[in-house]
Amino acid sequence: MADAVQAACDRCGASLVPNAAYCERCGARTRRARRLVGVAIRVEALFFALVVAMVVGFIWVYSVQR
Repeated sequence: MADAVQAACDRCGASLVPNAAYCERCGARTRRARRLVGVAIRVEALFFALVVAMVVGFIWVYSVQR
């Protein structure tokens, strides 16, 4: 599914430059920017969960070897 370029701001209706992250008039994020922020948050949460799992694994291995 091809993403359509957002032509106008959802908040104020001003014209947007192609692939803009923010509206130049009101400063609101575009739909593309909101989607990218959501993806970044999910990636960071996954990375954090993997680090926690690795630390728990090391603690478990250390406790079993004692």
